[in-house]
Amino acid sequence: MEMDLQINVRKHEEIPVIELSGEVDAYTSARFREIMLDIIDSDGVKLVISMNDVEYIDSSGLGALVGGLKRVSERDGKIVIICDKPQVKKVFEITGLEKVFPIYGTEEEAIAAVRS
Repeated sequence: MEMDLQINVRKHEEIPVIELSGEVDAYTSARFREIMLDIIDSDGVKLVISMNDVEYIDSSGLGALVGGLKRVSERDGKIVIICDKPQVKKVFEITGLEKVFPIYGTEEEAIAAVRS
């Protein structure tokens, strides 16, 4: 069964939060990347991405995140991730991207980190 990606964008005070639910893969990552880059270009350089409801992420999903990180880094910004799913965190660990993207267990921790 193919699972779609739901994307919800909201603000926690002034910080944009992208909530992802479903699968971030070759079929859905382009839409995620486009939304993320639009937010970076219009709303600034501090961004929180919640992956607590992500069931699966593949290399194209990781590539979209890296693309967002490149864009935000050009502006001295920061992207942090909220993720409490062991199988998704493991993908970041296997690829070494947990060293690039700070991963937090709660939104409060992520918001505090992106502000610092």
